[in-house]
Formats: sequence, C-alpha cells, structure tokens
Amino acid sequence: MLKRIRNLLSIATRSRELEDASPPVTAPVSPEPITVPAVPAVHLGPRVVHQPIPEDDLDPDAVKIVRRLARFDHTAYLVGGCVRDLLIGRKPKDFDIATTATPRQVRRAFSNCRIIGRRFRLAHVYFQNGKVIEVATFRARDVRDPEEFAEGGADGEDGDADILIRDDNVFGTPEEDALRRDFTINALFYDVNSGNVIDHADGLTDLRRKLVRTIGDPKVRFREDPIRILRAVKFAARLGFTIEAETKAAVLATRGEIPKAAPPRILEEINRFCRGGAARASFDLLHETGVLGILLPELAPAYAEHPERLPELHALLDAMDARIAAGGEVETGWILAALLFPALAEPLGFRPDGRVQGRRGLQVRDLVEPFLRPLSLRLRVSRRDQEHARQILLALQRMVPARQVRRSLAHALVRRPAFADALATLRCLGVHLGGEVADAAAFWTEAAAGREPVPLAAETVVAGGTRPATAEPRRRRRRGGRGRQRRDEGGEAEATTEPARPAPDSRRNGRERAPAPRAEARPGMPPPWDDNYFFAALPTVPDLGDADPGDRYGAATVASPIEETAAEGTTEAAEAPEGAEPAGGAGARRRRRRRPRRRRPAGDPGPITE
Repeated sequence: MLKRIRNLLSIATRSRELEDASPPVTAPVSPEPITVPAVPAVHLGPRVVHQPIPEDDLDPDAVKIVRRLARFDHTAYLVGGCVRDLLIGRKPKDFDIATTATPRQVRRAFSNCRIIGRRFRLAHVYFQNGKVIEVATFRARDVRDPEEFAEGGADGEDGDADILIRDDNVFGTPEEDALRRDFTINALFYDVNSGNVIDHADGLTDLRRKLVRTIGDPKVRFREDPIRILRAVKFAARLGFTIEAETKAAVLATRGEIPKAAPPRILEEINRFCRGGAARASFDLLHETGVLGILLPELAPAYAEHPERLPELHALLDAMDARIAAGGEVETGWILAALLFPALAEPLGFRPDGRVQGRRGLQVRDLVEPFLRPLSLRLRVSRRDQEHARQILLALQRMVPARQVRRSLAHALVRRPAFADALATLRCLGVHLGGEVADAAAFWTEAAAGREPVPLAAETVVAGGTRPATAEPRRRRRRGGRGRQRRDEGGEAEATTEPARPAPDSRRNGRERAPAPRAEARPGMPPPWDDNYFFAALPTVPDLGDADPGDRYGAATVASPIEETAAEGTTEAAEAPEGAEPAGGAGARRRRRRRPRRRRPAGDPGPITE
C-alpha cells in the first residue's frame, strides 16, 4: 500500500512539473517552423488493426473466460505468445488472458477459479482433463527511470548499478502492461469480441520482418531480467527469426548477468530449448553468441578441448527434435545425459571411427560425478533427474559392444526405466559414428521389440576357441533331462523317455510346486509312512492292572490339569496346620511333584513304559 501511494505521488509530481514547464499560450508574433518531437520507434501508441482470427483456431474455454469478464464490465484480451503464434500460422501451446479485473474479482466470476502466487497473484481457471488457463491482471513497470541506470547516468557511474527486478507487483493499464513486456512480438493483444489486434509497440512490423527486438533499451531490459537473453535465443531459434542488431549487441555485452537469475528459471529455459522442437538451432545460437559458456561453465572446457565431439551433441539434439515432432516427451535426465556425452565419450571408450574400447572395472559413476554434481547443485536439478542421467550413461556403456553382452544382462537392461532413452541415444550415435555402435543399435532394437537378438559379430569368443555367430546358443543341460542317452545291449544309442525333472516352485514363472520325492526305506527298517508302524510307535499308557480299571485313556473321563490342580490345592489346604501358607500360594509350584520321565529301554522296540 505504501509503495502504491508513493507511485501515485510521483506520477502527480511529474505531471505538475510538466504543466509548470509548459509556456503560456500566446499568439505568435511571426510564423516559425514547427518542430515535431521524435517518437520512439518501438512505441507508436495503441495501433488497432482489424484482423479477425477464426474461432476454430481459438480455445473455446479461453473465449468463454474473455466474454464472461466482458459481461462483468471488465476489459480482457488474449495476450502474449498465443496471439503471436496465431498471426504467423502456428498452433499455440497455451492461451493466456490479461484483464483489468483483480484476482479476487476473477474468482467471484468463476467458481472453478483459484488464486496462486506470492510475488504476484494470478488466477487459474480449471477445466476438465487438467487444463488450466491463466488469467493475470494488467501490470505496470517500476516507476524508476531507466536512463538513471544506463551507461553514463546521472550519478556519473559506469552503469554497473544493480537494476535487477525483484518486485513488480503493481497493477496498471493495458498500455503499461504491453510496454513492460520483453519483446515487441509479445506485446500484441487480441480482442475476441471485436476481432481487433491491439499493437502498442509496433510488434506487427517486427512480426512481418521476422525480427526479435526488445521494448526499450536492450541493455537495460537484459540487466533488469537476464532470463530475457535466453528468451531472445529461444524465440529466434523456434520461430526462425533474426535477433535485431542492437539487441544482439546487448546480448553480447550483458551475457555475464545470467548467473544473477534464479537457478530454477535457468533450468526451465534449458528444458524449453530442447522441448520446443528447435534444440539444435537453439544451441547453435547459444554457441554463436557465447552464451553457452556462461550457461554451462562445467561443460564449456570439455567442449573447447574436444570440438570434434560437438557433431555428436548435434545428433542427439536432432533426435530430441524428432521425438518432439512425433508427439513424444523429452525428460530432463535425457537432456543432461546428452549434454554430458561429448565430455564423457573418450573415457567411456567411444571412438570417432565407431569402435568402442571398453575398460574392465570401469566405474561410470566416478566419471559422471565431476561433471554432473556441480551442474546439478548450481541449477537445482532434482535427484530423480540426476539418477536418470546416470542410468542412461551406465546403460550406454554396457550396451556396446553387443557381442560381449550376456543374455541375462540383455533381459535386465531392457526392463530398466532408462532403457528407452539409452536406446534412442545409441541409435542416433550409430547413424553418426557407424561401426560397432551401429551394430549395437540394431542388436538392441531387436531386443526391445521382444525378439531374440542374434550376435552380430562374425565369430563369438567362447571358452577354448570361437564359434560362428549364427550358431544356436548353447543351453545348459539339466540333470536327468530328456537329452540323456544310454547304450542298449546292441550298443546303439537310444534316447530315454524319462520325463524331465520338474523345476522348483517359483512365483515369477507361475509354475506349480512339484510333489516332494518319496524317501527311500532303509535296509532292515519298515517304510517310514506305513500306518501300522506309525501307530505302533506312539507312546502308550502303562497297564495298571485291576486296581483301577476305569483310569485309562478312552475308558474313563480324564480330569483336566486345571481341575487336578484345584483338587490337590483343596486337599493340601484341609491337611495343613493353622497359620501355614495355603497350597495355592507362591510355593505351590515348587512343591508340585514332577512326573517321572519316560524312557525307552535299550534294545526294546516295543511300547514305551514308565
């Protein structure tokens, strides 16, 4: 609130100074030539051009939002990149809306609205299938005079003052919102109701000339937000435009300001380079302007030492563009692996002639960490993306040469999550390098398709010599299998018809558990599972004679241990003298008589007696 009051007071003070400085209106004494002040080339005032866009090309949900805000007496336009893409015949990725309504007013108009943001509050309107349309309120630039911070400013400094924008939460008019944007081609508004394109910064002219030009002094605008340097490269590469001469000179002069930007924003722009379908053109322009060394200082020395490896990076970037054109997605882990490969190609054994010389005991993680770790810490890369990049490079090192790959390792690699990106990397490297890399790419393509891969080399090295690659792979013979042969009385070989030994139970293959083999009887002993022997070996109750014929198991009811204990306690309590401890006390367990231990007499196979 204090900042808004300060802004209003400064605007009122400036208007008062302009009124005081204006000369009084008097009749001219003699005719003099009238001098027209120069008008900035990028600001010719609001220019309205009637250029209706077919509604079939617009998002119906975005049109509903604009028209509903208009019914609530708010001004709303389609703004930014969607208008730019529609005017040049491209399909917009998303539709953004700017309006005079505040976020709270937007939320009152839409029940499916949600307010987000800390630094600047925005309204997100949610629709089915997870679609979100962003509605922002018109904003204004900071009231600071840009000339104060330009080179040779009022303080006589060299222009090194920090003018990085950290707070621009000021609502403004549509014209102020257009002039605070970065480039002229992004300052176009489209009115859905009237079909007019509103141009505040001569963006239509730059759109026809295919130029990327900043609004205002490019050096000041790049120092305010260094991410605009990366955005200029992105738009020029994605749209096929040319960076305007003054703007390009400012890029070369202010590229050292990029580290001042927030690391997540830098990482997001790197991802957008590779996910926009123009990864190769973007990195070529970054290398041309020298921004690549500022953007990736950990990898720039490796690129400079091995310039012959840059074509491999270009091949990987072309593979990303092909996947995006086919409707696929490019993950951050694959982007990091592609950027790291030129620096790790020699240690991993990849030679420019297509041969691969692997080293035994090679620790790929020890090679990757010196490059990946500082890059991930600086750009705040998630651990998931870091591990994905490591797994791609590790799989790449194990996939070549294909003749040394075991069958078990092949099936294990195909099931790994990073295999798809590793195979895509191997394919594009096989096209570029050829040789063993191309053979390995064909081998793993067959393995990924579910077919049994065949070794590609002319000979496969085995223990004791070599065998042809087309030979049937040797299988380990099981014991007691069907392949066992024996000699009959005539001396001829005869295949046995004995069934194969059942495999052990395994939940992975779903086989049934085979019955346990029957134990063989020892000599001189009865069968272990004979019923007569089993019941005969059970312990029996000793014969008590005629003293108590009913006290036998099965002939009379046997009292439970609890009843016996209670009866003994009652008898002992009746016989105990006065003042003695009752039978159920603490010493009852110690005084309980132990039963005699039953032992089988030596050499007596008969029933057990006490």
